[in-house]
Amino acid sequence: MDSTLAAMLVGGVATAAVLLFFAMSRKPVKCPSCGREQPKARQPDSLNQAMWGGYTCQGCGAEMDARGKLKNKK
Repeated sequence: MDSTLAAMLVGGVATAAVLLFFAMSRKPVKCPSCGREQPKARQPDSLNQAMWGGYTCQGCGAEMDARGKLKNKK
């Protein structure tokens, strides 16, 4: 195995481990409407949520941003 390829592989694995650590160690988000805690492993309901984060509350259906603030209804 080429040393450059091995270095890239080690760097990629280390980066993935750090990102996973930060994603799983953040504080849980609670819905401001009903107070229900949102799961850490989320399933985005829209492309916007998939790209920028966000939640749709499983209890009341309220849409929140990635930090748990209610989104403005249009």
